[in-house]
Amino acid sequence: MTMAELSLAFSKLQFKSDTKTRQRLWRKLSKLLRDGIPIIAGLNEIRGLKKPTAPISVAIAAWTRGMNNGRKLSEVVRPWVTTEEYMLIVAGEESGTLDEALNSVVKVSKAKSDINSAVFGGLAYPFFLMLLSFGILYLFGFKIVPAFTKAARGDAWVGFARTMIDASSFVQNYLHWIGLLAIALAVLFFVSLPRWTSAFRAKLDMFAPYSIYRVMQGSSWLIALSALVQAGMPIVAAIEQLGNGASPWLATRLAAALKGLRSGRNLGEALERSGNNFPDPEIISDIRIYATKSGFDEAIRIIGNEWITESVEKIQGLMRMILG
Repeated sequence: MTMAELSLAFSKLQFKSDTKTRQRLWRKLSKLLRDGIPIIAGLNEIRGLKKPTAPISVAIAAWTRGMNNGRKLSEVVRPWVTTEEYMLIVAGEESGTLDEALNSVVKVSKAKSDINSAVFGGLAYPFFLMLLSFGILYLFGFKIVPAFTKAARGDAWVGFARTMIDASSFVQNYLHWIGLLAIALAVLFFVSLPRWTSAFRAKLDMFAPYSIYRVMQGSSWLIALSALVQAGMPIVAAIEQLGNGASPWLATRLAAALKGLRSGRNLGEALERSGNNFPDPEIISDIRIYATKSGFDEAIRIIGNEWITESVEKIQGLMRMILG
């Protein structure tokens, strides 16, 4: 990999992890589009206010090069943004309401930030206690108890003292393996979020922490779906469109919904029959009610927006309980 490629990859990583910068970018671009400014001109105007080496400047430069070559905004931003942002931008382009879609991107992104803050805030103290526990185990296992056994032979100790020596021996032999296992499980969890697609995953999606991922993906998908349906796109074509470039986890759920729709069921019935609990059992019930009524596209949008707000509140409450 050349230095230029390495620098570009680092800029992508920085930009994708800087939620606030992306929110400001989408908000400004939405305003410029509403004012009638072409998208490339609007992006260049925003870029002109930033340092040339800033990640946002590097991102916009790459995007404008791609769009000047005939590519869509959604195509050029795909490696730089989250799945939720990509889906909403696709929906905005297809529906011709990109400015509104960018506002939805900001809303979903802010909800995701609130959820992340609640999760990290709720887990920070328990994580600190876990590290403290490991530190205490290390101190007793490698320092304090061995010092005592030098004063008196370990086989002469009985009762609680004997238990301490056995615990010290266990810590010396297995503590590093326990630490490595904890790290491996954490890595496996984050890798599994967009990739694990088994039937058992559908059951785990009903419980934290997997439910948090389901909530964010589901609300973003609902808002994007409503934008495409409002633009006059058939429901099957809209779901197919949103499945392009989706993660394996989301693609599996959309494929199951499409199978039901092609069998003659409405969207609510198709989602329920899939057995994936996506986007949420309560939301599926609402969709079943509205699927056969007029104003279905607007109902989907309202459901998605309300669910984002409710989900943030639910997750914040859950993390407060975990913290307690």
